[in-house]
Amino acid sequence: MPKIVFIGAGSGFGAQSAVDILSFPELRDCELVLVDVNPNHLEPVAEYARKVVAHYDAPARVRTASEWRGGVLDGADYVMTSFAQGGPAYNGVPYHHEIAIPAKYGIPQCVADTAGIGGVVRTMRTAPELLAIGRDMEVRCPGAYLFNYVNPMSMLTRTLALACPKVHMLGLCHNIQYGIRDLARWLGVSHKDLRYTAAGVNHMDWFLRLEYLDGRDAYPDLLKAIENPDIYRQRGVQFELLREFGHFTTESARHCSEYLPYYLPRPETWERLGIKPRETKAEVDNTAPRWGQDSDLRQQLDGRKPMRLARTFEYGMHIMHALETDAVYRMHLNVINHGAITNFPDDYCVEVRCTVDRTGVHPEQVGRLPLQLAALCRGLADMQTLASDAVLEKDLRKALWACQIDPATAACAPPDRIRACFNELLAAERPWLEEFWGTNLSV
Repeated sequence: MPKIVFIGAGSGFGAQSAVDILSFPELRDCELVLVDVNPNHLEPVAEYARKVVAHYDAPARVRTASEWRGGVLDGADYVMTSFAQGGPAYNGVPYHHEIAIPAKYGIPQCVADTAGIGGVVRTMRTAPELLAIGRDMEVRCPGAYLFNYVNPMSMLTRTLALACPKVHMLGLCHNIQYGIRDLARWLGVSHKDLRYTAAGVNHMDWFLRLEYLDGRDAYPDLLKAIENPDIYRQRGVQFELLREFGHFTTESARHCSEYLPYYLPRPETWERLGIKPRETKAEVDNTAPRWGQDSDLRQQLDGRKPMRLARTFEYGMHIMHALETDAVYRMHLNVINHGAITNFPDDYCVEVRCTVDRTGVHPEQVGRLPLQLAALCRGLADMQTLASDAVLEKDLRKALWACQIDPATAACAPPDRIRACFNELLAAERPWLEEFWGTNLSV
């Protein structure tokens, strides 16, 4: 009976993750421990999970905890993390500070969860909690798998992988799964009618090869398809990169604009490319809209709508299934490079295709990325590595340097102004930083 602990189960992943786990007959005899500090989110997720268990008449046991400390991780086989440290993930404080304060300094951001000055400070407040989880796992369940869904993905995955070697650390995202389905839709085919090779860093994986099953290159058809303005508007930034650099990269236009120096400093490009800097509020409700009285999930829970039990394409449960059975899957995961991309340093966090089977997770060798694509990735990856090093060494100066070399941030402001912004952010987020970083929060 595998023990699965989901920290942050009240997140948007929680209810669907229970569906995905129990969709596999081989995983139905499990212990599922749902952990969340917010009872308004935890209780309905637990009720939802128990309803799925009852649907399958499964032997699974579901229990809850408001805290992962105190032995919850004892004997765990799999730990999933999907939490926002300090407050809601994308509104309210402290996230509000990470959008509003840089905006005062002329540094616009669209998402600020994987890159930029907002992403670095988000790492600074989130990494200590994730490190504590990893270190507790090394004592209570060494050899267990940690599936991280928490952003900033690359910075946190690298930090945990290097700091907690007794844990199998994997960063899980869905930019490849969504990306190939988007490409298929624009090409007018099923994603199963395409084959591809993709590699890079999280949220900037490049489709190095995109073919139909008969071996024909699909890129010429994609270039024709984006002549349609309705299609072009859906991913303006990526389609511009495709035309200029020859390959399509994953994630949304808003995300991608934050990883490069070309767009955010130039408001005249925003409307054409589908970019809109985020606006936030300092105060938000304690219950997320997904659990509002008339939300889709609430209606499934109280019987107004039938339960949707279809399995999604999220990787975590497929990894569990492969490790517990003789199934074999191939998927793109965030791992330490170790030579997978040969023109990246070995200790960088990369997102590459992996084969997963009962014996473990096996990253595949990519070789060299085309130099123009490697250069675009390196700007992002250098920043992520420096921010990760800052956490591992508790070095505020390295965290500042990460902000100062971030491609989009550097294009918007000079180093001294970035420093001033960084110090104001540290002051605003002192309650969430001081315990780990100390009281001298200024560089």
